[in-house]
Amino acid sequence: MRDPDTFKYDVRVRERMLRAGRVNTDDIARLLDALPDLEANLDIVTLNQPALDAAAAGAGAGGAVVASATRQSVPPSPPLEDASDDDPDDGDNA
Repeated sequence: MRDPDTFKYDVRVRERMLRAGRVNTDDIARLLDALPDLEANLDIVTLNQPALDAAAAGAGAGGAVVASATRQSVPPSPPLEDASDDDPDDGDNA
């Protein structure tokens, strides 16, 4: 499979591409230097994140954050019988 140029520079696979020699650090630096500076075009978006706000409020107030959902306790499984035991009556006969 041939790698498209955009895939070669994907940060998720960058280390693999560098090790394989498909891309080098100079290529990456050249690509990053060629990117336009779009900082002036950014918009700041504030999102309400209740889970994070509750955690921060609980941690900041010194209180514990309690989960609203309860987990049902499941009893542990019984231990498996030893497969090497050839006696079918559980070893009662010594």
